[in-house]
Amino acid sequence: MLLGVLIWVQEGSRQTEPRSPYGIPEDIVARYFADATHRHGYQVTASTLHSWLASGKPILLIDVRQPNGTDGYNKGHIPGAYNIPLQWFGTELTATHRFTRSVRVGSATETIQFFPLPTHIPIVIMCYDGNGGEMTPVVLRLLGYHAYGLTDGVSSWNAKLDVWPVIGTFSDFPVVTGPGSKGPNLNPAVTGRDLLGYSWKTRLEPFWHGLNHPYPVGYSRPWTINKEALWALLAGPHPPEVLDLRSRAQFRAGHIGQSLNIPFAQLGANLALISRTRQVVLVSRTLQDAAQANAILRLMGYHSYVLEKGLAIWNSQFGTIDPPYHFPIVPGLKRG
Repeated sequence: MLLGVLIWVQEGSRQTEPRSPYGIPEDIVARYFADATHRHGYQVTASTLHSWLASGKPILLIDVRQPNGTDGYNKGHIPGAYNIPLQWFGTELTATHRFTRSVRVGSATETIQFFPLPTHIPIVIMCYDGNGGEMTPVVLRLLGYHAYGLTDGVSSWNAKLDVWPVIGTFSDFPVVTGPGSKGPNLNPAVTGRDLLGYSWKTRLEPFWHGLNHPYPVGYSRPWTINKEALWALLAGPHPPEVLDLRSRAQFRAGHIGQSLNIPFAQLGANLALISRTRQVVLVSRTLQDAAQANAILRLMGYHSYVLEKGLAIWNSQFGTIDPPYHFPIVPGLKRG
């Protein structure tokens, strides 16, 4: 697994930290978190996107769901959205001209049209529930694109596309209150220029290919772990490190036991607190903060995963998902 490899260099009696598998300078990407917080996480809600489209504002919509399946792109998508399956987005990222390619998507062969990404208009990425649709804009933002993620994915756009559990099916795994056993004094947020630049496109193309490796039971693409698998691991002899990205007040009101709380905006300045040797599970109320953090940590070489659908389905205390809108959808194909 390319992104899970940890390289240790022995220097006398101490070990240095593993480096990014892509050669990314840590001090640059560490600034992402505070800057993203100041810009509302580079997210757009369904209602905001609907208003943008109604105004005639030039926007590129890219749907990174799989083409087929019960919840796939072909069953329904936002009008005008192009379909580039998530695991093939690296090819899309480096396209210098329009071309058509037959690619393997699951057990089927699909024809996908790839095209150069525009640098001058907003790009809105969407997936089922907001995970892959938040990881991808992070990378695009680091490269310099005007990229956004659709909050809660296409599930928020229309009830027919909703993949969130219905009320009454959320779990009630236990939570604890208070500051937790770990309450480090956190460094202030790091701000400043966080761009790598367009020249890094080729180096980062493998990021999406890494999604295709086999996942153990309880895990799935893109680097997620379900709540049952996490609960079992926490009770085992080698539990993962759970990193809670919510505010201090939200954390004290209730959190998963054994969690480490580093608010999203401060994460870049406190990376030294995160384990480099253990599996790290990122949690936030839904998916947006955790998915963005996972993209950065994966780029930097951490063995990180996102709790599938976030804390919202861990315990009813964390609240339910807002009901979807009923904005129009269309079936069929729009490959590029």
